[in-house]
Amino acid sequence: MLTEERRAKILNQIEEKQFISVNQLSEIFNVHETTIRRDLDELEAQGAVSRIHGGVVPVSVKRDEPDFEDRATENINEKVRIGKYAATLISDGECVILDSGTTTLQIAKALNENNNYQALTVITNDVNIASVLRTNRKITTIVTGGTLFHDSFMLNGQITNETLEKLNVDKVFIATPALNIEKGLTHFNELLVPAKTHMIKAAKTRIVVTDHTKIGHRALYTFLPITEIDLLVSDKDLEAATKEIMLENGVKQITLV
Repeated sequence: MLTEERRAKILNQIEEKQFISVNQLSEIFNVHETTIRRDLDELEAQGAVSRIHGGVVPVSVKRDEPDFEDRATENINEKVRIGKYAATLISDGECVILDSGTTTLQIAKALNENNNYQALTVITNDVNIASVLRTNRKITTIVTGGTLFHDSFMLNGQITNETLEKLNVDKVFIATPALNIEKGLTHFNELLVPAKTHMIKAAKTRIVVTDHTKIGHRALYTFLPITEIDLLVSDKDLEAATKEIMLENGVKQITLV
């Protein structure tokens, strides 16, 4: 097999599987791992793939997020609108989970401005969200505990997971760095996926809150197929065609604000 032909087929394998190791490619093409590494070096130089620990992914796969401070101000008007609308979906007496994120933070701020709640309970793994809600004594705020991620003020890890897997709540509001029609909600960091999975399993209703810039992208790890999204709340800049495709592919309801 010619080198260019092999590299084209390697790229097809990477696109199909989304993640593949050097060893797997070596076995598929029956060549030494050194040869595969040279092929991957060339494909990466062409901007076609990204090398990560343990293997390779398509370049379109999101590998990380901007810093929290950058994300907090990015598309802020859209996030505020999404947060205010999402807060109206929460009824007095309910128990809800707010996932860690800059859009869910806006939900907390909107809830904090509402003095009509008498028995609302909010569970979160986000120190920022807990800090916002601490001033509203009509809202019972439960923090999951866990290991603090200093850059994002998120709590995560075994303690977080063990707390979440014991819960039963009315609604969960999930944030995501990437939403892809084929792959669903995806995340670049496998360590953060279990907490989101436990939140989703704990809730009767699954509500995804994200601005339009996250839609159409994908990261390495899927944690929720779009067929299991009860409601997607996004902003009005989401293209109508994309909205229709998502509805056709299983999202039960989409609201643009």
